[in-house]
Amino acid sequence: MAVLTHDEQYACAFDLRLLEWERYTTDKGGLNVKTAGLGEPYTLWVKYRMALQIGDRILYQSQKDTTLVLEDIRRLIKELKQLTNGKKDGVAFDPIEPDFGLVIRNLTESDATVMISSAAEIRAEMPTGATNQSTDLSSLFDVNVWIDYSNQADRFYGGYGPGLYFFVESHDIARFVDQLQEELDGLGSYFPATNSK
Repeated sequence: MAVLTHDEQYACAFDLRLLEWERYTTDKGGLNVKTAGLGEPYTLWVKYRMALQIGDRILYQSQKDTTLVLEDIRRLIKELKQLTNGKKDGVAFDPIEPDFGLVIRNLTESDATVMISSAAEIRAEMPTGATNQSTDLSSLFDVNVWIDYSNQADRFYGGYGPGLYFFVESHDIARFVDQLQEELDGLGSYFPATNSK
């Protein structure tokens, strides 16, 4: 399972588990086959499950297996790597099958200062005095992830549902990318092995 989270003690987490290749059956005995014959265009799909978690409590867990296009998974991995390498300031991921959305943006030092200091000052009933105006990028990233509940419940793309807003650091994103790549590699080959006698 790939888990995007930061704090291990009070964790907000997005869990993404790739299950298996989505295969399509024919009327000829229900054998697993490719979506099209060799030499013809086809789309590769991967079944997955997801969850939103706060600490050890599940806020939302998939109600069904859902599918992602392989190219969407590869694009997400590529863009998250660019984000951790400093080649991008943000990623907005909306897959072709919009069952969830993920937005991650690199905070400036000013944004990060306000985010960290404001919470403590507000709890202490003090006005925020954050004055850092730096536009230099910090090591913190905003994460906004949400589940399209209507698609989960009845295959209607509504764009509304439960979500989490939390922050991570670059190494947290890199760990998520590594885990997601391991999940993808663990699926093995799409094409079933042929038995030769």
